[in-house]
Amino acid sequence: MLAGIQTNMCVETTARVGGNLGYDVVVPLDATRTFELRSGGRTFSADELSAVTAANLSEGGFARVTDTESVLKA
Repeated sequence: MLAGIQTNMCVETTARVGGNLGYDVVVPLDATRTFELRSGGRTFSADELSAVTAANLSEGGFARVTDTESVLKA
């Protein structure tokens, strides 16, 4: 279970490594936070970065992406 700051950096990296090592990684996305990023003359919002991270992790098979309400119900 991962939560933390910099969804698209630290959280994503940790989830990828855990997934590669065979751990059952769960990321409640609303328990993470990131900040806008400016790159190549473009600004990416925190919401955009979180959405891309969720896609990278779930579609890449690294982690199950969910929300805290679902985690608490389980």
